[in-house]
Amino acid sequence: MTGEPKPVPRPTPETLPYWEATRRRELVHHRCDGCGAGSQHPRAVCACGSTDLTWTSCTGRGRLFSYVVVHRPEPVFTDEAPFVLAIVELEEGVRMTTRIVDVPADPSALPLDMDVELRWIERGDVNLPVFAPAGPEGA
Repeated sequence: MTGEPKPVPRPTPETLPYWEATRRRELVHHRCDGCGAGSQHPRAVCACGSTDLTWTSCTGRGRLFSYVVVHRPEPVFTDEAPFVLAIVELEEGVRMTTRIVDVPADPSALPLDMDVELRWIERGDVNLPVFAPAGPEGA
């Protein structure tokens, strides 16, 4: 199905600030003003019950927490397989699901706790945050 347009996220009122930030190539996460907990996904109420949540900038650095190599994706992504779907723990302590790029989709090239840094994939007018192994300056 090569050539078929790839799906892109559709912002909702709750996610709009996140996608506006990615348009500027800025990665943000929610931080609770009550307890200080962070969350990568938008939400109206923190686990502590506080509704005082602030969008906070991320450094774009983290570590590879977990991953899976996708060999049989949805048909629209077949031309990209195999690829690495991962959970990255950001320097700020929050975890996010993302892709790892610029490295072979091979477990020998993907040590857990590997330092990673933010990259961007453009899909139309949407910028998607992905991560790559950190260079010498980011390691």
